[in-house]
This record gives sequence, C-alpha cells and structure tokens, in this order.
Amino acid sequence: MLKKQWNLERDLSSLRKEFPILKNCVYLISNSLGAVPGRVKGELEKYYYLWAEEGVTAWQKEWWDLPRKIGDRVAALLHAGENEVTMMVNATLSHWVALSTKFISKNEKRNKIVITDQDFPSSIYAITKIAEFMSWDIDTIKSHGHPGIHVEEILSRVDEKTLFVATSHVYFKSGYIQDIVKIACQARKVGALTVIDGYHAPGTIPVDVKKLDVDFYIGGCLKWLCGGPGNAFLYVKPELASSLDPYLTGWIAHRSPFSFREKMKYTEGSYKFMSGTPPIPCLYTALAGLKIIQEIGSFQIRQKSLSQTRLTIEKARERNYKIFSPEDKNHRGGAVSIVIPHAFQVKQALEERRIKLDFRKGENNEPDVIRIGPHFYTKDEEIEILFKEIDSIFASREFLNYQDEIKYVT
Repeated sequence: MLKKQWNLERDLSSLRKEFPILKNCVYLISNSLGAVPGRVKGELEKYYYLWAEEGVTAWQKEWWDLPRKIGDRVAALLHAGENEVTMMVNATLSHWVALSTKFISKNEKRNKIVITDQDFPSSIYAITKIAEFMSWDIDTIKSHGHPGIHVEEILSRVDEKTLFVATSHVYFKSGYIQDIVKIACQARKVGALTVIDGYHAPGTIPVDVKKLDVDFYIGGCLKWLCGGPGNAFLYVKPELASSLDPYLTGWIAHRSPFSFREKMKYTEGSYKFMSGTPPIPCLYTALAGLKIIQEIGSFQIRQKSLSQTRLTIEKARERNYKIFSPEDKNHRGGAVSIVIPHAFQVKQALEERRIKLDFRKGENNEPDVIRIGPHFYTKDEEIEILFKEIDSIFASREFLNYQDEIKYVT
C-alpha cells in the first residue's frame, strides 16, 4: 500500500476536512495549540479498547513500546536515528533531565549557563532554579526590546566558563530563528554543551539535529505537530547519551525495570532519559498529527508558511501596524507578532467572532502583541478575514467592551 502524500495546493480542501475545528472558526493559533486531527478520535478509541479488553496486559501488547514508537516518528522529522528521541511530559521537565546530567559536576571553573531573555519563561524558571541549587552562574543576554538577538552577541558570551548554552531555536514571542549551527560550533570549541529549545521549530521549519550538531534538542507535539499536550520530546546526541547519566530519573530508565530492588543501572537508548510511568493516552494523540506532518513533508509546510507569514506582514504594514517578528524569511519562523492598540481587548473581540489567535504581554521594553500562527491547513483568505475583522473592531470601538485583564494563556 502506497503512503499517502498531500499536495497543499491541490489537496487543501480535502486536507482541511481532517481538522474538525476548521469548519466553524478561523484558526490562526497553531503556534500555541495545533488543531486536532479527526484521526485522534480513532487513536483514543484504540487506547480505550485495548485497556478495556486487555487490562494490565495492554503494557506488553503495546503500551511499553509506545514511547519508543512515537519517539522514532519524531526522530524521523528531526533527521535523528531510531531510539534517539525520548518522549517527555513537557519541555520544562526535559530541561531538568538534560541539565541533571551535570549535577555531579564540581568544576568551579566551568559553572556558567548562557541563556537569553527571549527564551520561554518556564524554561528560564527551571534553569534559574537548577543554577541556584547547583551554585552555577546564569548569564542572561538581553534583547533590549528587539524581537531577536544577533548571534555574535551570544557567541561572545560562550567561553571556557560555560557549562551549558540553553537557548531557543525559534523565540516563542517573535518567531525569530536563531543561528543554532554557529552557537553549537562555538559551544563545542570551548567544551560547553548545548540545550536547545526547539518547541517552535519542528512542524513549521525543517529541522536536522545532525546538521545543527546540538547535544540536546527539546520540543513537543503540542503546537505545529498537532499532537496535543503531554507530548514533549528530548533528543540526545548519541555520542553523549552513553556517557551522560541523568540524575532526574526513575524506574523506566533502569536496565532491568522490573527488578525493583536493584541499584540504579541505566538502560541504553531513548529510555535512559525517561523517569516514571509515561502518559500513555497522550502518546496516542501524538500519532495522528505526526502521520499527517510526514505525509505533507517539512519542505511543503515551510514554503506555505513563508508565503502566509509574508502575507500577514503585508496586511499589517498596510494598516501601519508595527511588526515584532523578522521580515527576513531566513530568520522568520511560523508565527508573526504584530503590535496593535488595545491588543488584548482586540484579541477577545476576535474570539467572539470565531477567529482564534493569541496575545502576549510586553515586558523588558517589549510591546504587547497578538501572535498570528497560520499552518498548512490555513487558507490565504482567512488571513484577509482576520484583518478585515480587526478593522471592523476598531471602527465600531467594540474592543471597549472587553477588560484588559489576563486570566488565561491565550
């Protein structure tokens, strides 16, 4: 049986039918939560019936190997090898696991972690607390209100004191693509390790962890991979995986996980970086989205993304809105952040009109923005609809009906 291949120009109408939410709204928030594929229902039914019919033997029938199976599908998207990607609960925990491989380090000369203020706050919180616990220093590179940080500024801070460079492939607020190849090269030169948060990359830009030559690469299926929550992942360079032991660990990472009383002896491969019982139902939801992404291919998705983010920028420019994202396509990820007056109230008014996008509050001299995340299932006309509705909201002053009080993430 031949593998199905989607052509985005030819098959867009049919492809959109795979995503039920597209029937009743304009969905421009895949940078926050990808639309659920209809196939997920069947995958969850499979999970339910296996549990209902097999009970505990579901583990030996399918569940025990499922994290490896899903990890290998993610690995194919990252150009990693089989058994090199560990499925995790979230990216924050993934950072803990990666950094815990150096918890034994007593090297007082190499005790610095380089991060930027554009990295995702949850990662920054975790890294900061780890550093506090380990008496490591944090060197935070400031963006000074700009959507990105020039790579040379990061390279200048990565020196012989650096233990980890822990930064983002694509900055979450602006969609700025950082030059990870140069960062990884500088880290290797001085003997530091790279921990790269790629959550906003796979599924909207092609990623090859071998060419990036990073040590750890963290991501998730929640957003551009349309896999839902509870499906983060961690790639570890295989040359390192055998020599690094994570101190944040658990029974599934044991060489003999059912011995229970033995001293910790790490297994090999992706399960080495696991801890306790994995969230099995989440893994079923990840499968459907991963299959569709693979059927389309990263190149097609990237080409469409560049076209629609360019269209978004053009429509914003026509209205004299400032752009808090790179206009250079080589630095632009899958989402565009634009600066509009009363951004949060406008976002709420758009929600009432069944147009879904998200808002991010400005800090550290940054502006408030709305983030617009079209994906491979988006129609160009939906971007047109978005801006026409924004025009209408301002013309009617409808935004005044909403409070400037943030209660939820979107």
